[in-house]
Amino acid sequence: MVFGTSTIKLTEEQRRMYTAEQLDNFRWIFQVLASRSPVALTSTDVVHPEVKVEIEAAGQFAELVYSGLPLQLLLDNYEPLSLKGFPLEGYHLLREATLIDSFSGTVANLPVAIFSLPSRKQTIIAISGTSNLGHAVQDLRVAKVPHPSGKGMAHTGFLSLYLGLKSQVKSVLEANDITELVLTGHSMGGAVAYLLCIDILSEGHFTFKSPPVIKLVTFGLPRVGDSTLVFHFRGLADQYRDKHGWDSFSEYSVRAFNDGVPTLPPQWLGYRHFPKHPIYSTGDQLYIVPESECEYALFHTNVDGDEDKAPCFPRGGHNYYNGRELERLLRRITWLEKANVSNEGWENRYKLIMEKA
Repeated sequence: MVFGTSTIKLTEEQRRMYTAEQLDNFRWIFQVLASRSPVALTSTDVVHPEVKVEIEAAGQFAELVYSGLPLQLLLDNYEPLSLKGFPLEGYHLLREATLIDSFSGTVANLPVAIFSLPSRKQTIIAISGTSNLGHAVQDLRVAKVPHPSGKGMAHTGFLSLYLGLKSQVKSVLEANDITELVLTGHSMGGAVAYLLCIDILSEGHFTFKSPPVIKLVTFGLPRVGDSTLVFHFRGLADQYRDKHGWDSFSEYSVRAFNDGVPTLPPQWLGYRHFPKHPIYSTGDQLYIVPESECEYALFHTNVDGDEDKAPCFPRGGHNYYNGRELERLLRRITWLEKANVSNEGWENRYKLIMEKA
């Protein structure tokens, strides 16, 4: 099944949601550049439920790092902020999260946040996607430059953003005991996360007390480099697994139906995708894509009973991952900022703003 944007009857809530959209979901780019794979995805391709939960968990941090308010302020007020209608509703892992550090890179002030989840023994690095004009300028720097490894070419803007935060990430990681390291980001943040992962997998860039388990989880990932750089990354991943065990490195790169960003930059500019097996998200389900189809952005799905399930976000798009609407989070954080969350009585002010919206 492929959900079309005009064939699904919307609920009243969905109509309100789409009417309120202000951010670009890049559906128009999807319509122009996306090509459909000749291979249908079936029940044998469905992601295991435990992996789906793991992906959704990382997504909470990939979304939170977009916040215009200080992350520590949000975590300190988690309980009231997690109530229905408030910004952190549904972000359950933030209850136990500790913020190790947050900073902006030296190029375009790209936000980065590093969290600890003690119960999972995880350290999570979340890198923001595009959220200001400076970031958008870096997105548009699509000319390729040599990657510092000497193995292939990389997107000029994405590489600049990564190099602008590498030293700060390195300082934090090497000052902490890392058991399991999760790298995550949405959109441009995912692109930078892959470049960070290349250096972590390579020898001589980062020093750990013992090799961590590494999990790379991205959403709406654009292409980042040429085929030589892609093969270099895949080779590093294989070497890490060979040396430390198959489970020492996991890669989950989710691309959603009607999200045009994974079609960019286009292949005819010499770009290729990093993940061998991207994950296709449609109709509230996740599917593992065969390696031969890794450059495609649109798939037909054929799962028994799937046609009876009405999707939460039938129009898909760039800001709809993990059963959540990224724009809703950002809208609510804006309301919170207007409510002056640092001052007494902010809850009532927030509710008034929400009621008027």
